[in-house]
Amino acid sequence: MLQLTPTILAEVVDKARADAAAHPRWLAAIGRALVELESNPWIDRNADGHGLLISSPSGKVYTANGVCGCTAYSHGQACWHRAAARLVRLHDEAIEREANSAPVRSLGQRLAAARAAADRLNEVFA
Repeated sequence: MLQLTPTILAEVVDKARADAAAHPRWLAAIGRALVELESNPWIDRNADGHGLLISSPSGKVYTANGVCGCTAYSHGQACWHRAAARLVRLHDEAIEREANSAPVRSLGQRLAAARAAADRLNEVFA
């Protein structure tokens, strides 16, 4: 099963729903994708790092990244497989942005911050 951060996934889904507000089929696909991402243990990232490998409740296995082999896609319709792949990609990008924006502090900086915090606490209780 995919390991997704629930709060970040919720933010991504909210944004996707807002972006698709005028497209009812995509709204339905996003809703179904969310259900599957939360409950289907047979969804995983592709080994090549692009898209998902999905064992669908229909018993078929699909790979989805921007294209899909499902019937909906073959008819030019929105499919939950592609919606799920996009949600996971946006989730992973948000995680990466968050990790890259965290300040990297050296051991010396962390030690100085800890000493300053201890000094402030000592002043409070002096």
